[in-house]
Formats: sequence, structure tokens, C-alpha cells
Amino acid sequence: MNFSKARSYQHASLWVGAVLVGGAAVLYARMVSLAQGWFLTRFFANPYVVVAIAPFAFLLATALVRKFAPDAKGSGIPQVLEAIEAGAKSPQSERPWKLPLVSMRTAAVKVISSVVGILGGASIGREGPTVQIAASVFAAVGRKVKKHAPHVELPSYLTAGAAAGVAAAFNTPLAGITFAIEEVIDGALGSFRQAMMLAVIISGITAQALLGNYLYFGHPAVSTPDLGVIYQSVMIGLVGGLLGGTFARVLAYPQVTRLPKHWAFRAFLCGLVCSAICLFTNGDTAGSGYEATEKVLMASSVDDASIFFPFLKIGTTILSYLSGMAGGIFSPSLSIGAGIGISLAKLLHFPNFRTCALMGMVAFFSGVVQAPLTAVIIVTEMTDRHILILPFMVAAFLGQALGRLIMPTPLYHFLAKRHQEG
Repeated sequence: MNFSKARSYQHASLWVGAVLVGGAAVLYARMVSLAQGWFLTRFFANPYVVVAIAPFAFLLATALVRKFAPDAKGSGIPQVLEAIEAGAKSPQSERPWKLPLVSMRTAAVKVISSVVGILGGASIGREGPTVQIAASVFAAVGRKVKKHAPHVELPSYLTAGAAAGVAAAFNTPLAGITFAIEEVIDGALGSFRQAMMLAVIISGITAQALLGNYLYFGHPAVSTPDLGVIYQSVMIGLVGGLLGGTFARVLAYPQVTRLPKHWAFRAFLCGLVCSAICLFTNGDTAGSGYEATEKVLMASSVDDASIFFPFLKIGTTILSYLSGMAGGIFSPSLSIGAGIGISLAKLLHFPNFRTCALMGMVAFFSGVVQAPLTAVIIVTEMTDRHILILPFMVAAFLGQALGRLIMPTPLYHFLAKRHQEG
């Protein structure tokens, strides 16, 4: 087959992969939304019954991963990074294409385990898992294309899939590109540029065609910022980065939690504690945190917000992640960050708590993931608040600096390296 025809096959495969990712992201989002709605409905009707069942859901979600697809555990982003590195080391080998890290079996278990976790009130998100699912879809498509275009490389398909996954999960195309630059390929676009951008655009169009042009957190009202907001962004950036770095370090070194070593006891105990906290917070700490965050962002007063929420959400997210089930920390981190910003606004009497909540999202996420540009762009695109770009950047880079002091290696890269060594 001549080179021109092989390139045509490759381009067609990117279109197909991107459409599939957009559709899969929407379907997965619907499943998670239905599971979260079911949990909250049952919780408000019979809270003690739901809380009693929750630890068994944690146990089942973890057992599914351990028995059927161990690489479906956790967020999924570290697994994608590991697969990209394996493909880069052996570009001509067929083996990396068949890694369970990015297999359709792993993707299926990822979906089932995380949905079961959500049914049990776990504090997990769907965005990180969407990245692994999207990468798995692109890897499957790439395996087919490689028969007709031997020159194609696994890292380019996985990078395109990861970027498309972020774009489709949040409806944030620019954030998908930035995430790939900052996290996946570490600042060097190289030969992946066209594949990545094409995947982002097409998957984003597909998701919008199915869901409409929505904003993830709606249209929170914020006032025109003045110089005072820079001071607020500094304060929020410092606190958000400090807590974000601490959060990342606990996930990186789970032994500090002294949880049981046996997986079943650990999962059950994590579910038990999370369910008790969920009962105490009237359901606010369950799931991704989207509902709790949106409720506060749309509220007329900061008085309804609890200053304890971000700390309790940090606790349930750590326990949910360490239980061993599939589930991400992307959206819980944004929810925690919003809680931090609102709490500081409440304690320090900052005038616009909504602006503080958005800056808190950026700061905490930057402290955890150490991807400040992604944090700025993803929150800007989600809320359409371009006027806050400057304070967002201040909060983001301070959050990254503080986070790096506590957790020198970015969390996803640390977890990918540890998984590879283990």
C-alpha cells in the first residue's frame, strides 16, 4: 500500500475514533448521572438504609477491578501515561498495542466499577476514567489501522485519545489540548499535534451534537474584578496549593493512612467511613461533588456553605480512591477547590464568594495535578468567565508552586512510574 493511501486510512481512523469517544463519553456521563441521581433519591428517602448498603458497594466495585481488570483501578490517567511511555520505548513493537492498560476489557470494567462506586456514594469522578476509556478506544482503532498503515505509532493515538477524552468529558476543547501539552506529552507537541487537535474537535462536536452547547457549572454570577481580587487570588492560591499538595502526597503514599492491607477489609472500611461522612453532610460528599458545588455557586448567600465541606470531601475522596475501585479525582478536586474558595471568602469576608470558589477550583487542582494552564482553561471554559483569567493564573501558579513543595513529582506521573515499577 502506498504512503498516501496509508495516511488516508490514518486520518479516517482518527475521525472514527473521535466520534466513538464523543459518543462513549456522553453515554458514560449519562450512566454516572443516573447512578448519582438514584443514590441521592434513595439517600433522601431512606438515608440509614443507603448508608448501611454503601460499604458493600465499595467492596463490589473493588472486587470487580481486582478480578477482571486490575489496570482499571483508580483514575486511569497514570495508566495512559504508562502505556504512552511503553509505546515510545518500542515504537515498532506490537506488544504495547495489546497492553491491558488500554484494552477494551479494562475500559468496560472501568465503567462498571465506577458506576457501582457511585451507587454506593463514593467520592469519585468520571473525567479521569473517561481519559482511559478514550485512550482504549483509540488504541483499538489504531490496532486495526496498523494493518494498513504500519507507520502509525501508539503514543500518537493514545495522546489523541486522552485529549479527546478530557474535551468530551468537560465540553472543554481547549482544555483537552492543554491537558495533552502539560500532562500527556510534557510540553512537546511534536508529530502528535494534528492527531490531537483533530480528535479534540471531532469528539467535542459529537458530544455537543448529543448534549447541546452546555456549560458544566452553568453561569455563576461574578462581578467585574478589581485589584482586590488579586489579593484574594494570592490567599486562595496559597491555601489551595498547600491542601492540594497534601492531598496528592497522601494519594502517592497511602501508607500514611494506615488502612488495612487486605483489599476487602480496606474497601469495606473505606465505604463505611465514607457513608458515615455522607450521612453527616446530608449527601454532599457523595459522587463527584457537582451537585453540591453547583448549589453553592447558584446560591444567593455564602451563609449556606459549610467551612468543613472541603476537608470532609478531601477525606472521602482519598478513601474512595484508596479503596481500590475505579474512579477519578478530577471533578472531586474541582469541588474541593470550590469549597476552599468559598470557605476563605466566608472566613475573610471576601465580597464575591462565587469568584473565590472558581479561583479555589483552579488553585487546588493545580496543587494536586501541577498542570496550571489546564486548570485555568478548564475552569474558564466550564463557566465562561474569561474576565477572571488573570486572577485564575495567579491562583494556578501559586497553587502549583505550593503543591510542588509538598509533592515534588506530579501525581499522575508519580503513580504511572510506581505502577510500572510494581
